[in-house]
Amino acid sequence: MATKSKPKPKVTLAQRVETLFPELSQPAYTKTESGILVPKKEYGDDFDIIALMNEAKDPDTGLLRDLKIDDGDLRSASSYYDYTFNIIKGDAHPPWLIQMWIGLLLFAEVCPVCSDKRWLSLDWVVENVDRGMPSEGITEHLKVLRHGVCPKCKRTKHDLITNHGLHNYVELANVLGQRSGKSSSAAGGYAPYHTHRYLKFPRLSDLTKAMQKSTELTGTFVSLTFAKAVGLVWTPFINSINESTWFQEYHSMLDHYGEKYGVELYRKKDEYIKYFHKGLRFYPTNPKSQTLRGDTRILALIDELGLFPLPTGNDEEDEKSDRANADEAHKSLSNSLTTVQSVHQKLLSQGINCPPALLMGVSSPISMRDKVMRLLAESRTTEGRKYILGVNLPTWKVNPHLERNSPFIAKAYAANAIKAERDFGANPPRVSQAFIGPSQVPHSLFRHKPTHAIRYQYDQPGLLYAKVDNFYRPKFPSVVTLDAGVVNNSFVLTGGHFDFDRQRTVITTVLELMPHDGRRIDFNLVYENVILPVLKALNAVALLADQWQSLDLLSRARADMGTVPGHKDKPRCIPKQYSPRRKDFDFLVQMLASGTIELPFLAKADYDQVLSEYIEFSILNGQPVKHLLLQLLTVRDQGEGKPPTKGEGFTDDIVRALTLQTKIHDEKVMARLKEAMDWVKTSDGRGSMPKPVFVSRGF
Repeated sequence: MATKSKPKPKVTLAQRVETLFPELSQPAYTKTESGILVPKKEYGDDFDIIALMNEAKDPDTGLLRDLKIDDGDLRSASSYYDYTFNIIKGDAHPPWLIQMWIGLLLFAEVCPVCSDKRWLSLDWVVENVDRGMPSEGITEHLKVLRHGVCPKCKRTKHDLITNHGLHNYVELANVLGQRSGKSSSAAGGYAPYHTHRYLKFPRLSDLTKAMQKSTELTGTFVSLTFAKAVGLVWTPFINSINESTWFQEYHSMLDHYGEKYGVELYRKKDEYIKYFHKGLRFYPTNPKSQTLRGDTRILALIDELGLFPLPTGNDEEDEKSDRANADEAHKSLSNSLTTVQSVHQKLLSQGINCPPALLMGVSSPISMRDKVMRLLAESRTTEGRKYILGVNLPTWKVNPHLERNSPFIAKAYAANAIKAERDFGANPPRVSQAFIGPSQVPHSLFRHKPTHAIRYQYDQPGLLYAKVDNFYRPKFPSVVTLDAGVVNNSFVLTGGHFDFDRQRTVITTVLELMPHDGRRIDFNLVYENVILPVLKALNAVALLADQWQSLDLLSRARADMGTVPGHKDKPRCIPKQYSPRRKDFDFLVQMLASGTIELPFLAKADYDQVLSEYIEFSILNGQPVKHLLLQLLTVRDQGEGKPPTKGEGFTDDIVRALTLQTKIHDEKVMARLKEAMDWVKTSDGRGSMPKPVFVSRGF
């Protein structure tokens, strides 16, 4: 008969602690003169193991701290706000209001339920709150979390992220004007706080099997050169560490335990700092490709990303380059954070307030095409705003000590307004030496319903063409212009007429066929399905082509359009090859600025987006009028007497075709337009031209 096993004796909390941490069976702890917690030699009468256990509990995890290296007497900041005003205190000047707002939102330490909803919008704060307001007062409007929990509604950070709209950012794109403190706030404020959190947090390998204990976690400070990385971001970071009483006491505590156990717990040099007991290393570097790859990072801070070279477009050449370009540097750093980011997400879901892994990019912009402006544009998309905190502000809306009319800034604007707007307004030109400014292309020009739209056709292997939908026919005869490419450039057609009643040039048609997926444009099919139907529908009297690829198609257009009524030998539509000159572009700018030319309709939201954001032109496939506006603002002036050319990274096909429309005012073209008015008034006014093709949306 089996004997009944004896029940296991109940293990008390004190016994459990003694088993796990035998050093606690030794005398209790006391402070040294330097404030470090060390063991007493004897128990006191008031020794309370439960109280000691509570003190040993980590506030972010609820788990016991590493009592072998006991940092319990050094406070753990409950938030960036708490770190600033209670941990650092008088060791550094507090951040300005906008800098504090950015920090709290970046670290996801604000309750969106209990905060003033207006204060969750940076735009509202910038426009309605005095930027000189002490940042300490921000808690009157934003309810700051404490160790990942709202002190008012008790919701956890994970709940607020999952159900209440709190963004769990993985990246900061801080695009600010010069003298706005962007580098010092990130390197001297956000990065030291991030370091503090990881020093007070258990090793990730103790909390998850997804992280090996041997894996070193790094924080990397990057700029264009090693010297710049040291001077611009590493020095503010290490100075903040050196000048902080909290970090001084932390290092003293490590010195004590290092001497006690005979091991090196940290090493601080000019070029790096390592915490061996936490598996952490922080260091500055230049953007060498091999340096940026391979690390598992908790932090990457990259300064002046806007100044990094852009990719050449040649992947092989970029791969062989020793130094990473802007896109490669960003990608390498971003990828190195993914391991810790996944652990962070998992631990948050388990109720553990794990610090994040962050990529902080701080930069003044150079052009709308640079990497920081593209990241800023991404941060404004529906998906991108969930993960990237994008901030774009001029100097005088961040720095409370500088105004737009401060002599230093006013002088810069007087000397070079475009450069000053880039440097201090954080509003770069789309291209250097832009030929046309935004003020010369007001939204009021985009007012007419387009006559046609195209539908891409893919039924020919390796080839691309389109079919056209015709919406209406203009009252006046037209001029049609073409600019054509085969592989890399688009095929573009514009149609316009002169409104003799209102004395305005009216562009009614803008069509673009953009090559993609390696397909070549089949011009024969484009002619049959787009060019000829549009010529007929618009009653075109002239067809102007810029560097047209096939003169044979121009001859076909002359024949297919027929002859003038009563003149069998006189072509109804005269085709001509013509490349626009500088005077033609100058004339177009005059027409745009004076409002004597009108363009097809463009929604105000689309217009504003083009003016305010970087847009990769390839995403505008199927949006020819929006692409026209982008091209107008990105063609680059090559100097006096020279026609403008496309800006780097952009195209100019539609602008060139539009410029050909200025030939409407050529004496001979205008005469033909007037003559054609008489043709259309007669009942048989089409002469021998075939009837125009009218097609429904379904073709």
